[in-house]
Amino acid sequence: MKKKVISLFVIAILFASFPMSVLAEEVTYGDYLDELAEAQEELRKNQALIDDKENQVDTNNSTIQSLKNSMQKMSEESVELQEEIVESNKEIEEKQEETKSLLAYLQMSQGENLYMEYVFGGDTITDFIYRYSVVEQITAYNDNAIKELNDLITKNENRKTELKNKQEEYEKKVASLNEEIKKLNVSIAEIEGLSPSLEEQVRDKKLLVDYYKKQGCTSRNQVIGRDCAVTSSNAVFLRPIKTGYVTSFIGYRWGSLHRGIDIGSSTGKNTALYSIGNGTITNIYHDNNGALCLVIQYRTTNGTYYSALYAHLSRYASNIYVGMQVNSNTIVGYMGDTGYAFGVHLHLEVWPCRLFSDSNCGKWDNYVSFVNRSYSSGFRGAESVINFPSKTYTTWYTR
Repeated sequence: MKKKVISLFVIAILFASFPMSVLAEEVTYGDYLDELAEAQEELRKNQALIDDKENQVDTNNSTIQSLKNSMQKMSEESVELQEEIVESNKEIEEKQEETKSLLAYLQMSQGENLYMEYVFGGDTITDFIYRYSVVEQITAYNDNAIKELNDLITKNENRKTELKNKQEEYEKKVASLNEEIKKLNVSIAEIEGLSPSLEEQVRDKKLLVDYYKKQGCTSRNQVIGRDCAVTSSNAVFLRPIKTGYVTSFIGYRWGSLHRGIDIGSSTGKNTALYSIGNGTITNIYHDNNGALCLVIQYRTTNGTYYSALYAHLSRYASNIYVGMQVNSNTIVGYMGDTGYAFGVHLHLEVWPCRLFSDSNCGKWDNYVSFVNRSYSSGFRGAESVINFPSKTYTTWYTR
């Protein structure tokens, strides 16, 4: 994993500019409890927001149905009004014909001889008055009836116009509500898109809390790796991926020491790689074989420095940079097979020195020698500070 080119002077300045107290930050059991509570609250708020928008959709659909019911009734009323208008026009025609028939309207319109003949045809004054009164009453009755019918027609026409305007108003409301429903459904889909990620976060954080609880962590103030979860030397750092398995352990192969542990995952190049603890990114580079690599330096509570070398990445996380302070929840890159690699995996080296920085590991050859000496003394790199299964291809589901 030797670097091609690196400016040690620049990196040394960047690394020195960050106080070591940051690297020595302690993580308590309470920190993980708080993270779980925050994730659960965020998921709850997310679901509450979805429920609220779904209620708005239901309310809008109910309003739309009510408007459509009203529009249907108005349509039926409008048909009835039109039928009444037709019937009234028919009655008017009948009244007009009745008047013509009874009073010989057509003849009177050409002259009043027939009318006068009828009126003055009475034998007595009483008969004359009677005949005159009959004509007046019939004419007045028909005139009033026709006026009432015309008034009814006008009233019905006005009502039809009112209903038409009201229907147009309701149609606009329905269209507006449907548009609002579309926007709400888009918003719901966007929020629901976040839910799997939030649910996964809650699940993972709960698994982590449960894991540390099993490791004896019961009080919020207990420091992980010091006050609890110290049943073995493997409690210093977390695993670099959430779900995976060991494909190859540290040891000699082909005449040289394989300094790192190789880790695989069913999610392949989509597997996110996390920092194993609280530290600072000190190097981002390609090695001589083209592998994407990065180095993160850590300082434990007892003052020991460690360097974690990640190799064969498919890509780096978009926001990382040299000098960036990271914690165990920071994604630094993704598993890959760049460089000299057989299949997608992570090659992880973790040794107690500052790679490309201190006197023991300032140069690559010095680093290799230091690792060989450490291994001969019984230190097993990442296997000594991270809790990995003892057998290859044994899958874990929490960091």
